[in-house]
Amino acid sequence: MPIFWNSKACPGNLHARGTLESIPGVGKNIAEKIAEFVEKGKLKYYDELKKKVDIDIEELNAIPGLGPKRIKLLYEKLKIRNLHDLERAIKEHKIEGLVGFGEETVKNLTKGLQVVKQRPQRFLYAQLLPIVKAVLKTLRDSPAVEKAEIAGSFRRGKETIGDLDFLVVSRQPEKVMKIFTSLPDIKQVLAKGTTKSSVVLYNNLQMDLRVVNPKEFGSALLYFIGSKQHNVELRKLCLQQGYTLNEYGLFHLQGKKWAAGKTEEEIYRKVGLQYIEPELRENMGELEASKTKKLPRLPTVKDVQGVFHNHSTWTDGANSLLEMAQRAEELKFKFISFNDHFGTIGITNPLTEKRLGKYLAEIEKVRQKVSLRVFSGVEIDILKDGTLPLPVKKLKELDVVVASIHMALKMPEKEMTKRVCSVLEKYPVNILGHPTDRLLNVREPIALNLDTVFATAKENKVFLEINAQPQRMDLQGEPVKAGKDKGCLFALSTDAHSVDGLSHYPLAVMMARRGWLETKNVLNCWSLPKIEKALQK
Repeated sequence: MPIFWNSKACPGNLHARGTLESIPGVGKNIAEKIAEFVEKGKLKYYDELKKKVDIDIEELNAIPGLGPKRIKLLYEKLKIRNLHDLERAIKEHKIEGLVGFGEETVKNLTKGLQVVKQRPQRFLYAQLLPIVKAVLKTLRDSPAVEKAEIAGSFRRGKETIGDLDFLVVSRQPEKVMKIFTSLPDIKQVLAKGTTKSSVVLYNNLQMDLRVVNPKEFGSALLYFIGSKQHNVELRKLCLQQGYTLNEYGLFHLQGKKWAAGKTEEEIYRKVGLQYIEPELRENMGELEASKTKKLPRLPTVKDVQGVFHNHSTWTDGANSLLEMAQRAEELKFKFISFNDHFGTIGITNPLTEKRLGKYLAEIEKVRQKVSLRVFSGVEIDILKDGTLPLPVKKLKELDVVVASIHMALKMPEKEMTKRVCSVLEKYPVNILGHPTDRLLNVREPIALNLDTVFATAKENKVFLEINAQPQRMDLQGEPVKAGKDKGCLFALSTDAHSVDGLSHYPLAVMMARRGWLETKNVLNCWSLPKIEKALQK
């Protein structure tokens, strides 16, 4: 049985409540198939289709620009089933001449093919969160386990993860290893020892578990959290102070006497450092800042007063404005900002000037039914010529204007940068939406001179978005820090298209932390009156 995240978004929970058919687009037939998959872990209809059409659609669909229609055409005309077939057809010049496959398209397919082939298998942070929670719960529920923690890049909040590393304190390691190697969804046990075991799940995710004694837990956690570069520099600093550090503890160089290791905090303290949060351990100046007591006071989820950039059934969302606002109330938010799509983005039913008035009228009705502050707004397309498809006068009638790139993504850096900066300079924009427009594991970032964009955003008092949508997480940590260093301010958004999407806001907080932000740098963490004043253009 697959491991599902125990949340309201989980298919199993929706099925159990009998509410699958309440989802827009889910009728009786689809609901029955979802129920079958939830109950049995497989789908007969899908298995039958795979026998009829032996195409690795997921593999081919990973190539930018190669959607279902083109995949179907390639199969019908050239019997292309997978990446190997596609690469061979390109080399043999069989694709040129097919309808919709011009010289430029083939060139882009070739480039995309190489990117996909070279890309290591990495999982989205949000994909692994339910698995991490499930494994930790199983381990912590065992009487044989005294402590259990997740380490590795997951603990540092990286947006994509290669594998998972778990660390346990136990005086009964054999029992712990038996539990770990008997977890659901294990395809293969790679190794099973007394202190270390490794398994691979059916989704090809590798998970490693190490059991240590209480005296070593802090040093082992520090070692396995990483990053490698952080650990190297930390060990150098320890050597300068007469210590040697490894996964078993901090030791005096002379006599090799143990000095610390039970907790991470005591190791940092022993060598004169402030505790460094895992999100900061990327060798980006955190050790020097720790020495001088200048580490940032990172925001937490409790600091977030509300979220920006949310969609409803007025465009491509799954829930009404009222349902979204009521869910925001349940999350104890003090505000929510609605920013349905306006422009030429390729979705069904985008907002138009004619529909905008009715949209704003409904937002006003919602305001009368909820206790939190409801901001009106749009997410508006930045057009290819560096303009917005709505007059300045109309934009000024909105509380929050989010401007984003959605089309013409392959422009050269100089042109793309001018396109974005022109909008920030000429229009009353509050937030630059998902600035690099990347989609993790799917689409590379647009070519953009971020230094120039950051300078323009600061000058025009435009907030840079940190988008919590699991496949975006944009801006990510490193550019956030670069923007902060240039004096930029930031806004956290969920880019939610359903009530469940509102719960993703901790992912934006995580990126903010990785970018060294403090509450003073984040619009969402300010008082409501200060937020309202900052949004006035």
